[in-house]
Amino acid sequence: MNYYLLCLGIILYYLTISYMLGDFFLHMVSSRERSVSYRVLLGFFCYFLLFQIVAIPLKLTLQPLSLLTKLWCIFVLAVILLFFLLRRKSFPEQRAYLQSLFTKQKWPLLILALIILIQLIMVNYNGETYALWDQSYYIGDVSASVYTDSISQYDPYTGALLKKLNAEYLLETYQNHSAVLCQLLGIPPLIETRIAESSLMVILANLIYYQLGLQLFGNNHKKKSVTFSCFLFWLNLFSFNLFTSAEFLFFRAFEGKTILACIILPMVFLLFLRIAGNHLERSHWLELFLVVSASFGLNMSAIYMLPFELSICLIPLGFSKKSFSIWIRYAICLIPCILYGLAYLLTKHYFFFYT
Repeated sequence: MNYYLLCLGIILYYLTISYMLGDFFLHMVSSRERSVSYRVLLGFFCYFLLFQIVAIPLKLTLQPLSLLTKLWCIFVLAVILLFFLLRRKSFPEQRAYLQSLFTKQKWPLLILALIILIQLIMVNYNGETYALWDQSYYIGDVSASVYTDSISQYDPYTGALLKKLNAEYLLETYQNHSAVLCQLLGIPPLIETRIAESSLMVILANLIYYQLGLQLFGNNHKKKSVTFSCFLFWLNLFSFNLFTSAEFLFFRAFEGKTILACIILPMVFLLFLRIAGNHLERSHWLELFLVVSASFGLNMSAIYMLPFELSICLIPLGFSKKSFSIWIRYAICLIPCILYGLAYLLTKHYFFFYT
């Protein structure tokens, strides 16, 4: 029971710190967006981008996991302190908005919460997986890092010390963050990944569905957005195949591929819809750049997928709007993809980090 309470605490921590960082970011880019769920989504990407910045140097220099845990705790405490110092004047306004939102939209929000709760029960009740090899990696890497006080230096399948860091996951720090939480809280990696991480991804996926509904039907049609989220839930429930994200979300929710299929790609499409609605709004492009930059630390397959999605979305938009600025900003959003792609090729074929 204590472990389940810890998992609940981890989920609440994710949502709270993501809200703080999302609020920070939207304030910095002068956005007029007031949505709580949108803040959480942006803050999630901001959180893992910051974690990657802290973790990568320690990972490449073969530092112990305990050092990363201590530095990240200090960093998070600093972020929380800054949030209360710099954003405290906005607290009354945010509280009034939340009260107004819950008063006017109580039933749609409760139905959305119920839809998410049903999916959380399904995902946590299910112990099956159709990707034993991938599951073994994500749980094994966290376990090996925690019990050897290292950062991805041991083979997750055999437990043997690697001769060199695995280039396929070198820039990916998602599982390293799970190791930090496990070491800090003393929670077993199997429980942290299969319960806390899985539940978080289900919540974020549904928040993205809800935000997509707001983009399609308008911010004043929250009931339709909730109905849209419910429709996508049923569609996923009866769409078990290898060509949709449903199989990832309901059976492999804690894996990096799930984050790519169910969080990163839909989030980029959401931002495309916002940009298509007003391509002159600078904040929308900065939000897209943030999401793209943070994606590679969550799953390195984004190196291949994001350039295609960005091209499919933004090239037609550039022709449609006949705006040169769209092409410039499209090229800027591709820069992180190019840089991470080059880093991946170099560390796979030319530069190795020996243990």
